[in-house]
Amino acid sequence: MISSYLANNAQLDDRAIHLLFSANRWEKRSLMEAKLKSGTSLIVDRYSYSGVAFSAAKGLAIEWCKAPEEGLIAPDMVVYLDILPERAAERGGYGNERYEQLEFQRKVSDNYHDLSDSTWKIIDACLPEEDIQTQLRSLALESIAGCRSGKPLSTLWLPK
Repeated sequence: MISSYLANNAQLDDRAIHLLFSANRWEKRSLMEAKLKSGTSLIVDRYSYSGVAFSAAKGLAIEWCKAPEEGLIAPDMVVYLDILPERAAERGGYGNERYEQLEFQRKVSDNYHDLSDSTWKIIDACLPEEDIQTQLRSLALESIAGCRSGKPLSTLWLPK
């Protein structure tokens, strides 16, 4: 259903698709927790922050968007590859998905910046690929080392 929606093959109410994405994350929560507690590091593309940023860009209240995500496992680190929407549009394949429209992407970008906190590491996505890769590797190794030292799991948007 989510794939059909993203490819413009299905229409859903904005709240319904937000809740479907959230349900998908909740479906994987116990598996993620088990893997993390067993020592496996997880790299997750577009987790809760993405759902909130995109749904809020459609006009939903940001606090409403965060509510179904409360209690999910919080990432130890969020890496945000920052690029102006205009620059992203210059890349190949842009415009194939529902949300690949400049004005909408500007709103999403603003929301990501509003959601960022001390766990976020921002990388300039216009840098050469090798530089981005070097920064990503360094940040990942730093985060993994912190987790191996016994950092406890935390939850999204609940008191820590």
